[in-house]
Amino acid sequence: MKVFKPTTASLIARNFEFRGKKWFGVSVLMFIELGGERPLRQEMDLWKFWATRPEAKGILEEGCVRGRSEYLVSGSAYPLDAKDDTGCAVEAQVGGLRKALLVRGRRHWDGAHASPPQGFAAMPLDWAHAYGGAEFAENPLGLGAAPVDTPAGRVHWLPNIEDPRAPLAAPADRATPVGFGPIDQMWPQRAAQRGTYDEAWLKQDFPGIANDTDWGFFNIASVDQQQVAPFTGDEPYSFRNMHPAVARLEGRLPGLKARAFVTHRTGGEDKFKELRLQLRTAWFFPDAERAILISQGMHEVAEDDGADIVHLMAAVERLDQPREALHYLAVRDKRLDRKNGTLESLREEDLMPADLVVPLFDPAAFSNRALDRSLQRAEADRAQARADVAALGLDADEHAPPVKGPPTPEVRTIDDLIRLQAEMADEGAKAPARMAAEKAATTEDVRAIFAREKLDFAPIEREMAGLETRGPPKPFAEDLKREFIRQIAHGKALGSDVSEFEDMLGDSKRMAQWAEGDAQQLAGYRMAAHMQPAVDRLPNDAAEALRVRVRAHHAKGLPFTGWDLSGANLAGLDLKGAQLGEALLENANLTGTELGGADLHGAVLAHATLQSTQLDGANLQGANLGGARLSKVNFAGADLGGATFDDARLSDIDMRGARLDGIRLGQAQLGGVDCSGAVCDALLVFVKNDLRGCRFTGARFKQCAFVECDLSGVDFSDAVFGKCGFVGIVAPGAGFRGLRIASGCFAQGCVLTGADFGAAQLPSMNFRGAELSGAHFGNALLNGSDFSECTLQRADFRSAQLREARFVRADMRHANFGAANLWGAVLQHATLEETDFRRANLFRADLARVKVGFNVRFDEALATRMRTYPRHRPAAAAAA
Repeated sequence: MKVFKPTTASLIARNFEFRGKKWFGVSVLMFIELGGERPLRQEMDLWKFWATRPEAKGILEEGCVRGRSEYLVSGSAYPLDAKDDTGCAVEAQVGGLRKALLVRGRRHWDGAHASPPQGFAAMPLDWAHAYGGAEFAENPLGLGAAPVDTPAGRVHWLPNIEDPRAPLAAPADRATPVGFGPIDQMWPQRAAQRGTYDEAWLKQDFPGIANDTDWGFFNIASVDQQQVAPFTGDEPYSFRNMHPAVARLEGRLPGLKARAFVTHRTGGEDKFKELRLQLRTAWFFPDAERAILISQGMHEVAEDDGADIVHLMAAVERLDQPREALHYLAVRDKRLDRKNGTLESLREEDLMPADLVVPLFDPAAFSNRALDRSLQRAEADRAQARADVAALGLDADEHAPPVKGPPTPEVRTIDDLIRLQAEMADEGAKAPARMAAEKAATTEDVRAIFAREKLDFAPIEREMAGLETRGPPKPFAEDLKREFIRQIAHGKALGSDVSEFEDMLGDSKRMAQWAEGDAQQLAGYRMAAHMQPAVDRLPNDAAEALRVRVRAHHAKGLPFTGWDLSGANLAGLDLKGAQLGEALLENANLTGTELGGADLHGAVLAHATLQSTQLDGANLQGANLGGARLSKVNFAGADLGGATFDDARLSDIDMRGARLDGIRLGQAQLGGVDCSGAVCDALLVFVKNDLRGCRFTGARFKQCAFVECDLSGVDFSDAVFGKCGFVGIVAPGAGFRGLRIASGCFAQGCVLTGADFGAAQLPSMNFRGAELSGAHFGNALLNGSDFSECTLQRADFRSAQLREARFVRADMRHANFGAANLWGAVLQHATLEETDFRRANLFRADLARVKVGFNVRFDEALATRMRTYPRHRPAAAAAA
């Protein structure tokens, strides 16, 4: 159920049953100021305020519609207009309801007479200060019904709060407790209206409200604070001696009305309906100048848990400014819009009076310093460009940028934000085509100029295509220093002044900057080599010469750290244990190369060809294999921590026992990768990968996620995952036998038809909504797991541990739960047909409202305290 409401309304929804019908009850709470400038406060203010009040020990709102309207008052008495501080009258008036009480300081019976009352500054108006006592059922919290033991001896107190029409005159007198606060439902004043909860109710109406319940039971105020008619919301109120500084606090309720709407899914159709709300409770807190208004209504539904209610909306209106229901239908649709729904939900004025809105979106409240700095830099750059053009004697208005850049879009309203978002999306969609057209036009213009000047345009085209920037970046620092040395020598030979060159060459800081520039370029290449066109393979002669050199170098046991082997042909070489850390092997041919135990940390193997390559036990931490072509490669026991496989193509790969910490697999094609026994302590994520043919048997992953992957037939047997999420996967026939997951889920409609979870340990696993037809869970540990709304036709749960598991609305037809432990499991609304529970433990299991077809077997099952009431009855159509 999706909820829409303004931030000034608090919603409480409750499902209940009464006399064979199912109801969805809604209470809308508004928190108001009494006489303040902001009559309506935010929901978070309400709950913060409530948490500070003594009344918070009880429940503010239970969600059951009250039989009559009522008001309550919480706070204290303050003797402001009394002759002295020993007592005062308090009075409350709300609309046509009026009530007065007499409040006095502490007194006790002295023989047949009451002692003089003590003075007080404030006296709590609660039941603890009204007539009652521990043995007095109508108010066990009070005092005065009987003497009590105190450190000073036995004392018979008098109540502080009395009915001025019937004050106590003698110790033996009995009184009715009086007050303004809520009455406990266990006290006889309310309990008498509760109804009858007997064996007949248990079999026919459980867990509904008893048929003979007087709905006045849900009223919590004293009867003299109730009325039949609902409040209108603009009643006058007056409170005497209930404010610490004002003898009489008076005013009117703010004239606001709550409304509620639901989207009710019935008969496959969604219907937008209004609930008829009535203002049933006004709870005042005069000392804080606050009140809570509670409007209530209910709607008949088909499902006992309200599953047929799709959306719930609340709104607040002024009494004299009602809106059409069509307005709220439009608001619902706007907020459900996939494109702009999030922004539309910020329009508080759609669901409440605009003048009471505290904006959720206020652009004036924020400043964007980064944008301001960017605009200042752009302005300075334009000014400099115009100055440069003017210095060349050209017209800046014709050949330079304009003085002012494009106007900064103004965002003052949500409409502006939606418009800007649409414009940016439209611009983003058109930009590639526009930029391509501009590039093509510019290229043709330049081509024409080159043709006219009879110049070769081919090198420029190669540069534009990135063909001249392939491979590792060419270092310039050492070449530049050598050129400086040559120029210095040449200049001295000619007798020229070369001091400037010598100063530059002797500037250690400058030299370090040059070297750092080279290092940064190389580091960038290592990270992104797979994103640029591949470097060419070396010509045959050069490739053969390099092979000979590499073979000889390795034979001497010398390292290749940092070597540039880009485009090399190392196919078939035995380089076991080679030190190739940070070597550059882009587009190298490593077919059949022996690299077992080699050190390739930080190496670049982007676009490389690895076929039948042996890398068992190798160190490839941080290596870049993006865009590489890998087939029948042996990574068994290798360390692939932080390695990049983005856009790589892998088939028939052995990664058994490999370390996969931080491995990157973006857009990689993974066909037949064996990760059996692989280990990963970092988060490992597979997104939209086709993993058919892969194996994860015995893998040890601390945190992993498989999102929208095809796992058909994939084997996870005996794997151990700490936290694991399978989200939207397709995994028919997958093997999860012996899988252990400490915490995880199979979410968003996973397809697990025929999957094998035999002996798996998946406590508290969430399978909700999954397709599990024909799945096998024999001997699995599934305590606390949730199979609600799952399709479990022909699933096998024999001897599975399913303590307190949930199967609400699950399709369990033809499923086998033989000898399974379903202690305390919840099967409400499940569909049973030819379902086998023989020898199952169903102690305290909840089978209320299960749909029972033919041949459901319970032979030798333990059914002690199994709940079977209420029985399923075909859902009656809710009110149209």
